Amino acid sequence: MHADTFLTRREMVAAALFFSGCLSAAESLNDYQPKFFSPEDFAALQSFTEILIPTDETPGAHEAKCAQFIDFVLQASEDTTQTHWRQAMQALKDAGFHASNPARRLQIISEIDQSAQHPAFFAYRLIKQQNTFAFYTSREGTIQALDYKGNTYNVSFPACTHPEHQVV
Repeated sequence: MHADTFLTRREMVAAALFFSGCLSAAESLNDYQPKFFSPEDFAALQSFTEILIPTDETPGAHEAKCAQFIDFVLQASEDTTQTHWRQAMQALKDAGFHASNPARRLQIISEIDQSAQHPAFFAYRLIKQQNTFAFYTSREGTIQALDYKGNTYNVSFPACTHPEHQVV
């Protein structure tokens, strides 16, 4: 039984410190050394986050340093949170994720996504939740991907142009 794990206030402060450090020393994150995960688990987490939010015409999890964010926050987290993450990474390892090539990793994530009964489903949900939070609170996710302009207002709200959304 694994409950969803939400960030505590202390973990949010750690996240704020992480991002303030990112803005002043972004190049040092390229040489980031995991503080919570083993190198093997960190590499698997990094791959997982980049599959969930790939780089396309906008930045993805790689550019937003989502795996680094998750690792950094976890090293300051409560024991219960850390235990859930260790169990999650073990479930991924048991599913063959760690030892797989990139194509097989994508297939494993797809299999997990299709069944809430999959033994690693709780790991998928946990990583997806924290990866989404990390990405959309980063500069890359907020400003570059969502085109957030800050404290501005819209004079008009243009209609959606997707053909599938035009059907009533």
